[in-house]
Amino acid sequence: MRIRNLLIAATGSLLFSGAMWPQIQTKPAAGQSLSVAASSATVDNLLKGGPSDWNPIVPKRISLNRTPPLYDTDEPAGLDISTVELRLARAGGKLLVQLNWRDATHDTAMLAEVPGTAPETRFRKVPTEADDRFFDAAAVMFPAKPGEGAIAPSLQMGDVEHPVEIYYWNAARGAMLMEARGRSTTRRTGQSFPATGTYQNGQWNVILVLPDLPAGTPVAFAVWNGSQKDRDGRKYFSVWQLLE
Repeated sequence: MRIRNLLIAATGSLLFSGAMWPQIQTKPAAGQSLSVAASSATVDNLLKGGPSDWNPIVPKRISLNRTPPLYDTDEPAGLDISTVELRLARAGGKLLVQLNWRDATHDTAMLAEVPGTAPETRFRKVPTEADDRFFDAAAVMFPAKPGEGAIAPSLQMGDVEHPVEIYYWNAARGAMLMEARGRSTTRRTGQSFPATGTYQNGQWNVILVLPDLPAGTPVAFAVWNGSQKDRDGRKYFSVWQLLE
């Protein structure tokens, strides 16, 4: 178990486990919707997080749930981050998502460059003594085939017929695009996407640039708190929300 924890800390990769998103396949309930503003600002300006571009957009605060401990070495974690505040904007043919959440600690790390091969294809993995390098992170998950019906994929990483894409950012290595077709199938695509993350006055402001998803697309969010040793499926998560 110790070696597993060290490997996760060393690679800095997001190895989603089956416990990451609960097994739910349903239509989001009334009220679980997110308005999207049409912005006249450029994608670059929105990505910089300027208040003049984002503040006119009405935010929505959604609740986060806490996963139980995944490893026998983990202590139960309290609900330190109970909500995340969201603003969404369409600009330049993209959907930009701004996530704001309160976090008393700024958890980041300087890590070695990500190897060019995916973890599942490497001949061997080398543990590290740095077993306390956990960092803050956030992600947005949505169907890989948006617009194909009102039923949302399983929150547990979709399934073969309903794959999902995960736009993931962390405070150590930045943005990584992932995909999954069910529990234990998540993999890095080797692609990245524009994203920024700033920490100031006990608050994270993370902005992700997604494809211009159509109205009615279900999206779900996750946040990791490094000071609580969050990694893999140990994290905070939301239920599905529908884009308006």
